[in-house]
Amino acid sequence: MATLLMNVPQRFGYLFCLPKAAAMPLVVIAIALAGIAYSAPPAHAQTEGYEDEMGMEGYEDEMDMEMGMEEYDSDMYGSSGPGGRSRSGRGMSTQDLVAARLSAALTSAFESTNFATLADPAAAPPVQAGPVLLNDAIVAYAKGKHELAMRLYFGHIVAEYESAQNQLQLVKYSPLMKRPTWQLRWGISYAVRGDATDPQPIGDVNPAGRGGFGSGFDDSGMEAGMDDFGMEEDFGVPGGSRGPRGSGGPGMEGMEDMDSMEDMDGMDEMYEQEMMMMGSGRARTRAAAPAALSPADRLAALDVTMLSEEAETSLSNTLGMVTTILGEEFDRRYTQGDFGRAMTDVTAESGSVETVSEEFVQLIESAGDSLPLWRPGIVFLGEGDSSDNVRRAQKAGLDLIIHLDVLLKPLRGEYTQNISRCRLLHVPTGKSLGVSKTIDSLEFAQKARTKNMASRDYIGEQLANFFGIIDRETITTELPSLTPAIASKRIGSLLASGGGLNLRTLAEVRLFQSQQLLNEDEVLTAFDIVGGEEAMALIYGSEEERLRIVRKWAAGRTSDEE
Repeated sequence: MATLLMNVPQRFGYLFCLPKAAAMPLVVIAIALAGIAYSAPPAHAQTEGYEDEMGMEGYEDEMDMEMGMEEYDSDMYGSSGPGGRSRSGRGMSTQDLVAARLSAALTSAFESTNFATLADPAAAPPVQAGPVLLNDAIVAYAKGKHELAMRLYFGHIVAEYESAQNQLQLVKYSPLMKRPTWQLRWGISYAVRGDATDPQPIGDVNPAGRGGFGSGFDDSGMEAGMDDFGMEEDFGVPGGSRGPRGSGGPGMEGMEDMDSMEDMDGMDEMYEQEMMMMGSGRARTRAAAPAALSPADRLAALDVTMLSEEAETSLSNTLGMVTTILGEEFDRRYTQGDFGRAMTDVTAESGSVETVSEEFVQLIESAGDSLPLWRPGIVFLGEGDSSDNVRRAQKAGLDLIIHLDVLLKPLRGEYTQNISRCRLLHVPTGKSLGVSKTIDSLEFAQKARTKNMASRDYIGEQLANFFGIIDRETITTELPSLTPAIASKRIGSLLASGGGLNLRTLAEVRLFQSQQLLNEDEVLTAFDIVGGEEAMALIYGSEEERLRIVRKWAAGRTSDEE
């Protein structure tokens, strides 16, 4: 019975196409009307002879003893009935008391319900308007789960094929990788050697006002002062408040009185709610169960960000303005689609977080620690030898690495000469595609002094040839026209390489299917080879089944290599 009553608002809302929150007042009104309709005859008809039966002897003597309690009840709960009787119900039948409470609840429901909004579409829970997996991919990217996001993106193309035509049009061709590509996957790493321990990289130095050797101005003193001020504000000083609005200071007595009045009002409301639940008798204190968090709330509570502050700090502390300029130049090429057009517009605020599902949040929670994003489109591999980072990148399915070699040489006066070079590495082969000119903090200090050169100008000159190598080797082009024979050969090589439940492979099958380069039998054969019955369900299964399988595959793989 309890379960049935709990489901009444939901069923009522479903019947009239209303959200559960809007249906609740109408259910209360219906119950109230039913209670009044089936109430017993007036109280005087039921209590006739009651006084004769019980007798009045000694009643007047007890009145004086009970007046104190009745006044207390009247103050706490208000009065009901003639003569300001207490809410104990003395002189009223149970039916009259229930009818009175239902009547009060009916009035309250009418007064608290905004009937104009009951049919408002905005009152309904948010519903995902577009493809579910595409939104999942965007939100995962915005939460820093780049590897998972790409699997879900390919899953969108595979399992939501009819609504993925726009994404199929974004594919480009990489001459370097010799394949169609939605987005080249980049990584950045660095290695440090030398006898000095303080990197002292080149900072943002302008000709008009240079800072110290190889660095800009230091505002740590100001930051320390602000920290001290914040500590005083948070914790105050011994003996109480630092200001008139502090704890225990003047002006707080009125606030305490207001809190007391609010507590009294809350007790009265709690009494009426308990009377509705119990039907009669005194209200009993019950602890309210905490409301369950929605998937959006759970996602917001996770300690995840799109870009890694640790990666930025590690690179900046070692290389200073070198990584700043590298990042700016990479961002420009990435956003204009030079490395591919898939999800280049995703930011930390992208995606419909309000409509994510419980299953998606569980996928994010169980995704584990993936390689952090330094900038959109490029992950941080960390510090280490280039060969070690190449192997790590191969395991993660990356295509290219920007690797920085740093040499730290101690100078007189506790100064450090910071010398660095950038290398572009082709991950599948581990080969170097080119090296930048040397960036030397000592050389820059001399040019800044003699030629009034800014650090941006100096670093830009030294990296100009490196950006030329990137533009020559890695820029993608429009996908050329292909023949069915070429498409079949490409899919055959992907299937022969294995890789298991690879959503990237099936996305490319869908690409050639959309271009009518593969017939239906070839498509079905490719799906069957990759994933058997589950892969076939990605074509013919229900939406719920397709979502489940894609999320399962996305969670079970370490990488989906292109």
